[in-house]
Amino acid sequence: METIIICIEVFFARMIDVSIGSVRTILLVKGKNIISMILAFIEILIWFMVAKQTLTSDETNLAIILSYAGGYAVGTYVGGLINKYFVRGNLMAFIVTKLDKQFIIEKLKEADYGVSTLSIEDGKLILLVEFKKKYLKKLKNTVRELDEDAFLIVNESLHVENGYIV
Repeated sequence: METIIICIEVFFARMIDVSIGSVRTILLVKGKNIISMILAFIEILIWFMVAKQTLTSDETNLAIILSYAGGYAVGTYVGGLINKYFVRGNLMAFIVTKLDKQFIIEKLKEADYGVSTLSIEDGKLILLVEFKKKYLKKLKNTVRELDEDAFLIVNESLHVENGYIV
């Protein structure tokens, strides 16, 4: 019974500390240094307590090792979900299309996107669209409806000034 309790504690503690680590890394890249520092402190406290308990337990066996590894794996997944649904940010889409400039600008503005354009040599058009991360799926669907052959690149924006952001 003691081994089962240790396995459950180790699994959930690792899941929490790795999830915190994933979020900490994302926030650090976004320049949120103070929040990242606090999360790092909490993360390492949890990790140390789990490592200490695991290494000093008389019940060292495969189940505890699997709980440790499983908690790490699930924590990575949960950290990704937290990033996807809760960590806010802006994205920049680069859309290369052959469509008429006025047509596609008008359609994207009707869908509430701000658009900047660059013309390139071969008659194609590069559209630059800055938007909130939560609207990625909507933008992708809008672009595909307008031009299924459009080349789309999406990157995270670190700093944005001025302009129109949905």
